[in-house]
Parts: sequence; structure tokens; C-alpha cells
Amino acid sequence: MDISLPQTFMKMVNKGSVSIFALMMHQTLKRNSYPECKGLPGGMPDAENKDETAGDDEPAEDAMKMFLVHVSKQLTLGGISGVCAGYATKTVAKQVAYGIGLFFIGVQILAYNGIITVPWENVEKKLKEAADLDGDGDVDADDLLIVWKKVKHVLSYGLPNAAGFVGGFMVGIKYI
Repeated sequence: MDISLPQTFMKMVNKGSVSIFALMMHQTLKRNSYPECKGLPGGMPDAENKDETAGDDEPAEDAMKMFLVHVSKQLTLGGISGVCAGYATKTVAKQVAYGIGLFFIGVQILAYNGIITVPWENVEKKLKEAADLDGDGDVDADDLLIVWKKVKHVLSYGLPNAAGFVGGFMVGIKYI
């Protein structure tokens, strides 16, 4: 079967970079010009249902409605789980920072009173080795980016729409 859609458009569809919405809009705008799209939204009507689109004055509105229903289902699951995960991450991070801060204050009080001696150069060296994920000798934004990619991969694994999850995660961390 020869598909008469533009070749570059079909390449984008096959790579997944064009959504179902774009395909539906393309079919809607070129209504009745693609017989191979018979029965699909925006394609030619089936032979037995020729009157199916006779009163259809707003094909773009129908395509937009279908797009919004499709996207809302995907964004809802990803977005809500992202907001919850972002809020949980923020809450746990605050508690961890609280604990580390109290530990540091306690160690400094003990060191000040001469009860313990802390080799801070060795502590800094060990922390740098642990935090330098790309192995370039310093802890920078690249290391943070590696951590973010790992966290995003783990938390969005198996979700149908990772974009909704990432957006929700950012909302959960920043605003809730």
C-alpha cells in the first residue's frame, strides 16, 4: 500500500516526534484526499457510512477535542504522580538536610571543646571523590545533570508520558 503523505512527515511519525494530533490535523485539513486513511479520524469515510461526515462543519474542532482527551489522559497520570514524587522528594530532602546540619553542628561543638579532632581535608577529599560522577576531578553542573538523569529515568520508568511526570515533578518541588 502506497501512502501518499509527504515522506519527511512520515519519517517524523515513524520516529515518534510527531503526535497523533499532528497526523489527525494533517488528515483533517486534507480531508478525502487520502483513501488509505479510510475510517481513521479525518480520513475518508467508509463506503457504507458516507453520510458520517456530511454535517461536519468543524473538523479542526473535532481533532482538537480528540487531542485534548488523549493528552489529558497521559498528562493526568504522569502529572499527578510527578507532583506527588516531587513533593515527597522535597520533603525528604529537607529532612536529610536537617539531619546533616544537626550532625555538623554536633561535630563542630565537640571539635571546639577539644573532645574530637576532625581532619576536614580528608573529609573534603572523600566527599569530592564520591560526588564527582563524571570523573573530571571537580564537582560541577555536569555531575548534577548525571544525578538528575538517573533520578528521572528511575522515577519515570514505565510511565506512558514522561513529559507529564517531569513537569509535575518540577511543580511538586517548587510550588507545593
